[in-house]
Amino acid sequence: MQILGRRRFLGDSARLAAGMASAALLGCGSNQPSPTKAASPSATAPIRSAGVTGAPAPGVRFTAPFQSDLHVIVDKQRALPDGYTPPGLQAIPAAWHAEGEAGQQLRGDVIEAMRPMIAAAAADGVSLRVESAYRSYGEQARTFAYWVSVMGEAQARRESAVPGHSEHQLGTTADFSDPSNGWELVESFAVSPSGRWLAANAYRFGFAMSYPPGGEPITGYIYEPWHFRYIGVAAAQEWRASGKTLIEYLEALKARG
Repeated sequence: MQILGRRRFLGDSARLAAGMASAALLGCGSNQPSPTKAASPSATAPIRSAGVTGAPAPGVRFTAPFQSDLHVIVDKQRALPDGYTPPGLQAIPAAWHAEGEAGQQLRGDVIEAMRPMIAAAAADGVSLRVESAYRSYGEQARTFAYWVSVMGEAQARRESAVPGHSEHQLGTTADFSDPSNGWELVESFAVSPSGRWLAANAYRFGFAMSYPPGGEPITGYIYEPWHFRYIGVAAAQEWRASGKTLIEYLEALKARG
């Protein structure tokens, strides 16, 4: 079997799903892998925490409320409910799509939260583009099966979520890409203009990097500098200050009640 690039495969899969979908939208998700990886650049500091403690870093107070619809915990162990559909899915503006992509969707509230982030990046000379956003369960099933066929199940599970276990199913998560590395979802995105800007600023607009460098022992997934999830401005600022991975922070936030 010919190995497609990550971007090519995602684009083909999304177009197939768009052609098959009509009225109903299914829940889904995944973090898509690439058969080959660029050397890992250090655009952000590696995660230092080693497990869920439920306590913030010294001097950090958790005050943001846990929002059951926005702070859903979904990972390798915890799946979304069968048939989960994100509320209020809408098409993102055409101008936000990466080159050659179309038809991406996010929750309406997330689109509104992304508007000022796109504008702020543009003011800094950075053109943020969305490569992949909401994905259906069926699309993710096809994607995961493909990567298993390419690299074997063990490696595929490090790089791609099984259906029902992906943040993309939430409708609050987007993968960004940049022309400087050929629009590819590989680690070189971290040193692209978009990758650097997002790593430094996304949290100010409520977006958190789900799978940071050095976080795989905690998150279960490889470093994905392109993958950002909306959790709200207050929560994202706390997450950033805490030094925790996103899953650790959400665990702690939920435990606090």
